[in-house]
Amino acid sequence: MRAFLSYQTADKQIAGALKKLLDRLNVQSFLAHEDIDVSAEWRLAIIQELTVTDIFIPILSKNYYGSIWCKQESGIAAYRGITIIPLSIDGSIPEGFIAHIQSVRVDPNALTVAPLVAGIARCDKTFAIDCVISRIAGSGNYRSAEANFALVLPYLTTASDDQIKRLLEESTANGQVCNAGLCAKKYLPPLLASHGQFLDLETRTELANTLARY
Repeated sequence: MRAFLSYQTADKQIAGALKKLLDRLNVQSFLAHEDIDVSAEWRLAIIQELTVTDIFIPILSKNYYGSIWCKQESGIAAYRGITIIPLSIDGSIPEGFIAHIQSVRVDPNALTVAPLVAGIARCDKTFAIDCVISRIAGSGNYRSAEANFALVLPYLTTASDDQIKRLLEESTANGQVCNAGLCAKKYLPPLLASHGQFLDLETRTELANTLARY
């Protein structure tokens, strides 16, 4: 999956931080100030990128609407009908061709993956679920395990049996997940009940014994 980050130059540091978050979700992202060669015709490069991108993420601010190029990028994205995830860093709302799309207010100093996951899911739910399962697998503490697991909850009804199986396997392998309070008491038990039969006996027994302690 590819993402196009649309931003005014004054907000390029925020765009860079978003790119790092997208990288962690296995989403390739395009930043004009990083990805266009100095010698390239930048207008053509931007138009070309907009023809192949899957999601368009405008970083809305007073700076954004002061740029004619940003407005044109959002117009092209709207015309193409691709998934648009407007992120507002100062309360600015979508205008022009994207005025009908609800934006999400984000703290530029504390960006999170939650609004990105929701937007990615609108484009490709299967991809979004796989991304979050990988993120859950890498949880480093109880708090992050609970926060990461919460990201996948809205999409579990559309997840495949293989995805639920992998979620249970990763949760068992990562002790931070299967021993996190909400995961152990609320999130994992119903999944083990509905999909435990897909696990090998050793994994199913280990997870059942862990959850039984809570």
